[in-house]
Amino acid sequence: MNDAPTPPNAASPVDRDLIRRTQRATRLTMIGQIAGQIISLVVIAELYRLVSPAEFGILGMFMPIMLLIRAFGSLGMDIATVQKKGLTDEEASTLFWYQLITGVVLTVILSGLSPLLAMWFQVERLTLVGITLSGTALLYNSYSQHKSLAEKKLNFGWLTIVRVLSLIISGIAAIVAAYCGWGIWALVLQQYSELIVLNIGFWAIEPWRPGKCAPLSEMKQLLNFSGYYTLSGLFFAVGQNLDKIILGVVFGVSAEGHQWIGYYTQAYNQMIRPVYLLTSPVTSAMLPALSQAKGNRESFSALTASFYRMVGIMLAPCSIGMLIVGDELMPVLGGDDWIQAGDILSIMGLMIVAQSWINISGSLMSAAGRADLLAVGAFANLVVLSAACALTYFFAGSQDPELFTIDLAGMVMLGTVIICGPYLAFCFWCTGVDVRKTFSQLSPALAASILMGAVVYLAGLMDYYLPEVVTLAEEIIVGVLVYCVFARNEVRWLWRQLRGIKPEEDIHTVVD
Repeated sequence: MNDAPTPPNAASPVDRDLIRRTQRATRLTMIGQIAGQIISLVVIAELYRLVSPAEFGILGMFMPIMLLIRAFGSLGMDIATVQKKGLTDEEASTLFWYQLITGVVLTVILSGLSPLLAMWFQVERLTLVGITLSGTALLYNSYSQHKSLAEKKLNFGWLTIVRVLSLIISGIAAIVAAYCGWGIWALVLQQYSELIVLNIGFWAIEPWRPGKCAPLSEMKQLLNFSGYYTLSGLFFAVGQNLDKIILGVVFGVSAEGHQWIGYYTQAYNQMIRPVYLLTSPVTSAMLPALSQAKGNRESFSALTASFYRMVGIMLAPCSIGMLIVGDELMPVLGGDDWIQAGDILSIMGLMIVAQSWINISGSLMSAAGRADLLAVGAFANLVVLSAACALTYFFAGSQDPELFTIDLAGMVMLGTVIICGPYLAFCFWCTGVDVRKTFSQLSPALAASILMGAVVYLAGLMDYYLPEVVTLAEEIIVGVLVYCVFARNEVRWLWRQLRGIKPEEDIHTVVD
C-alpha cells in the first residue's frame, strides 16, 4: 500500500483546532438529524394510514426517474464550492447561474417525460403528477449554492434549524392534505413545501448573493472537477434507483404491481432513513473538514478514520437490528396494510452500514480532489447492482410481483454488501489512507453487532405472544443495552468524539 497517492506535507502534525471545529459541526448536524428523523417518522406513520400503498406505488414509479435526472442537477458544483479553497465571489456566482440554468433545463425534461411515462405505465394521472413534480428540480438547484457556502464556513447551527423547520412545515401540510382526501397530492405537496422552506431559509442565513460571472478560463479546473463528480453521481443514481425503475417497468401496469412497488419503495425509504440520519451530518462536516486538512496527511488520515469508525459504531447495530425487527416495524408504523413491506425491510436492513460507508466515501474522494477515480468506483458499484437486478429477473421472472419484489430486495442487499469492502479499500488507497489500519478500527463494532443480534433474536422469541409494538420496544431496548456492553470501548470512544476532545488530553483518541 505504500504506492498509494498521499496528501502533501505528510509530516505535519494533527490540526487540533480543525478537529474540534469538525466535531462541533458534526454534533450540531447530528442533533438536527435526530430531531428531523423523529419528525419524519411521525409524519410518515400518519401518512401510511391516510394514503394507500398503491398511491405510494404510483409516486414510486416516477420518483426514481426524477431522482435520476436530478443527479445532473448541481453538476457537482455544490461539491466544488465546498472543496475549493479560496473560492471567489465571481466563481461562486458562475456556479450558481450554471446550476439555475440546469434546473430550468431539467424541469423542462421532466415535464416532457411525464406524458411518456404515463403512457408506458398506463396510469393517466401520472402525467399531471409528473409535470407538477418537475418543478422540484429547479427549486433544488435554487438553494444548492447557498447551502454549500454555509457548509464551507461550518455554519451548521442555522443549517440544522432550517432543515428541521422544513420537515415540520412540510409534514403538517402533507398530513392536513391527506386528511382532506388529497391522496397522492398530499405527497406532492410535502415535496414542494419542504423545498420552498429550504430555499427561504438557506437564502436568509447565507448573506452571499450571485453577481457577475468569472471568465471561463478561470473556471476550467472547477468545471473539470464538477464534470467527474457529476459522472460519478449519475452512476450512483442509476445504481441506487435501477431496482425501483425495473419494478415500475415490469409491474407498473397492474394494480397489484402498484401495491408491491409501494411496499418496496417505502421499505427502502425506512432502510435508508438511519443511513441519512447519520451520513448527512457526517458528510456535511466531512467534506469541508477533509478539504481543509488535505495538505496535512496526519490530520487527513485521523479525520477519515474517525468518520468511518463513527458511522460503523452507530449503524452496524442498526443494520443487524433491522434484519431482526424490520418485519415488526412496518406494521407498527402503518398498520396491517403494510405487513408485506416488513419482510422486504428485514432483508434490506443488512445493507444499512454498507450503504452508509459507500455514501460517505464520496466526500472522502471529493475532499482529496479525486473525483476522476470516484467516477471509476461509482461505475463498478453500478455494474454490481445491475448484475443483481439482472439475476433477479432471470431467476424470478415477471409473473409474480411478490416473489420478484422479495428476491430483488435480497439481490440488491447482497450486491451492496459484496461491493462495500473492495470499494472502501479502493477509496482509502486512492486518498492515501492506511487501508489495513482503518479497516481494523471498523471490526469491533461489526463483531459486537452480530453478538447483539443473537441476543435480540432470542429475546424476541420469548415475547412471541405480546403485541407487536411491545415486542418491538423491548427488542430495541435490549439491543441498545446489550450493544453498549459488547461494544463498550467503541461507545466510550464515540462519546468522547461527540462531546468534543480536549486538545492535549484526548487528541490521541482521534488518531488511535
